[in-house]
Amino acid sequence: MFILRGVMEKMGLRSKSEQPDSTPDFPPNTLKLEPAAPSPQFEWALFERMRFAAQIETQWQQERRNSFFMPQTASEVAMRIIPPSDFTTNRLVTEIKTLPENGGEVHLPAGRLELTETLKLRSGVRLVGVLGHTELVFKNVDYGFRIQGDSAAVSRVRVENVKIRHEGTHQFGAAILATKATELLFSNVEILSPRAVGFLFSDGVHRAQLERCAVYDAGLVGFMMVRDVRNTVLHACIAERCQQSGVFLTDLKLPPNMEPLDFIAQIHHTAEIIGNFGPFLPDDPSPYRNTIIDCSFRRNRKMGITTDGVGYLRVVNCIIAENDCEGITIDNGSWNCQIQNCHIYNNGWRGLQQDVELNQDFVVKMGLMKDGSSKAKLPGISLDNAAYTRIENNCIEGNWGDGVKFVRSVYGCTVARNIIANNNQGVNDEFHFFGVLIGVAQRQHPDQSDFPSCYNRIVENDILGAHHAGVHLLPNTTGNHIQNNRIIDPVFAAVEDHTITGNVIQNNGADIACEQVQEA
Repeated sequence: MFILRGVMEKMGLRSKSEQPDSTPDFPPNTLKLEPAAPSPQFEWALFERMRFAAQIETQWQQERRNSFFMPQTASEVAMRIIPPSDFTTNRLVTEIKTLPENGGEVHLPAGRLELTETLKLRSGVRLVGVLGHTELVFKNVDYGFRIQGDSAAVSRVRVENVKIRHEGTHQFGAAILATKATELLFSNVEILSPRAVGFLFSDGVHRAQLERCAVYDAGLVGFMMVRDVRNTVLHACIAERCQQSGVFLTDLKLPPNMEPLDFIAQIHHTAEIIGNFGPFLPDDPSPYRNTIIDCSFRRNRKMGITTDGVGYLRVVNCIIAENDCEGITIDNGSWNCQIQNCHIYNNGWRGLQQDVELNQDFVVKMGLMKDGSSKAKLPGISLDNAAYTRIENNCIEGNWGDGVKFVRSVYGCTVARNIIANNNQGVNDEFHFFGVLIGVAQRQHPDQSDFPSCYNRIVENDILGAHHAGVHLLPNTTGNHIQNNRIIDPVFAAVEDHTITGNVIQNNGADIACEQVQEA
């Protein structure tokens, strides 16, 4: 069995939300925000990243205008139909190769076809199967489908109505790889037990659309987006029982001497050379303006959705449930994300991690519960080194740790008009959990930001049930507004405030009990 050293940490074993919270040790040249900081203005690498992205977005928009193409009429589209009696690898490859330069359609029959070579798709090719009855089995190849541009991007590729199996020993690869490609469409594509990743988009994938696609039992991740992936839409998609996250979006470092598709070397570089959670650069390419809507991510061995340095991600009307770690993380240089109208429940049990994984997450010494799960439970939503994210109109309930947790260095984010109910399911003799926790955990990398979370808004939420406190503020967090929240049935207090001054806490229910805890 091939073991990819370090991939587990990057693919989901980076659950930081269980870190012991404490007053941070600030790196040099970092402004420490005192409890009564008079102004929210200070310098931070994430702000520089945001400015850089805003500057180059104009260039991206111009590139999109220049890429306009005229759609072909039906009479102009070449069509090839493969009969069931000749459904072979040779016939399929021949039909694709002999399409005109501008592409065309290849219609596949019902049936099962085994392939031992990667199937490459060029611009204009549309591959159409019979819904529920066409199955392609790729055996012992790194990639099943490969959509890859060179000097020019591949464009207008469509794959519809096929089941895909990706078989072989466990090593990094994908059932579908796209890189340097635009205007892609995948519709009713079901990927079963891929050896690593189901859909892998990397480095220059723009305007891809996935409709009603599903990945089950992936060896690593269902849907993975690496670096420059923009304006991609996942609509009504599913990822279940993946060994890591259902969805993973990352600005994975690409050193100058490494090939963009050498993901094993890149993951090793991050995990073993620079270290996970290492500093990002403002111009590091990152997934940008992607949308996940009407999707379901359930029962994955790690997170439902993992982000690592993304901009303007929208997660709307999704079900994110029963994932063993967090439901969704917004992490490590992410900004302007939106989580809206989602049902996020029963995440964070943390019973499927092995001791070596718990040790990597710094919680192995915290012990196990009688059911074998870690005592250090995880929240429904976790933010860490993130800015200007909005969490609105969601139902966040029954998670084993906190409902929403700001781990460290969370700035200018909003949690508003949510139902946050009956989290703290994993309360034990070591830990209790909260509806919303505003924290300041110690850094996990010497160059990681860990200033206290500040200038956030927790407003107009219904925070219900036996949380230890509805909202919990740790020392030195400042400038946060906790207002107009309905907080019912907390165990200790509606708002547990360790800051003494610096935050605005007002109108949190008719019988608000705000406890200010003096530090020794």
